[in-house]
Amino acid sequence: MKGIFGRTFEVLKAALYVRGKRNEVLAANISNLETPGYRAKDIPFQEVMSRYLENGKQGGLRVTQAGHIPDPRRAATVTMGSGSLTEGCAISDITPRERGTPNSVDLDREMVELALNNLEFQSTVQSLIKELDMLKTAITEGGKV
Repeated sequence: MKGIFGRTFEVLKAALYVRGKRNEVLAANISNLETPGYRAKDIPFQEVMSRYLENGKQGGLRVTQAGHIPDPRRAATVTMGSGSLTEGCAISDITPRERGTPNSVDLDREMVELALNNLEFQSTVQSLIKELDMLKTAITEGGKV
């Protein structure tokens, strides 16, 4: 499939996956708003995608099995499917804020980040649709003069 869709399709697929995982993390932060001692987390999308793109260029190291030694710079690993995206990323703790909550969750910040992540997810889906439209055009109109 990669030969037909190319690198752009793979990057968009990875971006959608990371956006989805980030959405799960942000939703978990909101659901733990009242949990004492809970520390808010986030997935740095830019960092994850930068690593993904760097690995694609250089054939960098990848964790393909659970028994591999993890990169110590990474606090956690995000995997996609059966390991096709094994880019590690720091699921970072957010600095606690003293705003009356018994933990580090700032509801305003989480809601803003969730809304932005959703908009960027939709934008990525639109890019994927455009990519598929171009492929459809090439298939249906390619031989016409």
